[in-house]
Amino acid sequence: MEIRDKYKVDLCFYLPKEVRKELSRPYGILFKSTEKLLKYADNFERIITVGDVVTQELLKNNRRVFLSIVDGKTKRNIKLHMRFSNYIMVKNEPAIIRLSAMSYIRAALNSSFSSVIYVDGEEDLLVIPATLYGRDGDLVIYGQPNAGAVALEICEATKWRVNDIFSKFNVKKC
Repeated sequence: MEIRDKYKVDLCFYLPKEVRKELSRPYGILFKSTEKLLKYADNFERIITVGDVVTQELLKNNRRVFLSIVDGKTKRNIKLHMRFSNYIMVKNEPAIIRLSAMSYIRAALNSSFSSVIYVDGEEDLLVIPATLYGRDGDLVIYGQPNAGAVALEICEATKWRVNDIFSKFNVKKC
């Protein structure tokens, strides 16, 4: 019997072209005003942010974020300078979701401590596992390019919709 390190063999879930359009629209409440977003977020105990700009805005405005998923960039090339003293580094290429990244997100959301996941690659699609593994009543906030920020409350219906989208991804060994 061959024994392998579980993190050396990874699966990648690839975003099909026909699903891209479906993911380009916001799945939640689109906020164009930071003030209104912050006021809305104050109603939630656990906040999950996906994206550097939304994470930076919440932290700058003294909001406690339970899980932040960032890649150090915005709009794919502008470097942002946020410093975190403690973070987990994961690899996740554009237009895919790595199973290993999903595993770290799941572990972070099952923890009782706040976490930061720093992505080597691209974090955009990691909204999917953040929503699937989050608790009912959690709030996921992610950036909607050139529009604002989307706040998505996790509930059974939200998980069902996100799982439906995720089921259309193609899976292969990375």
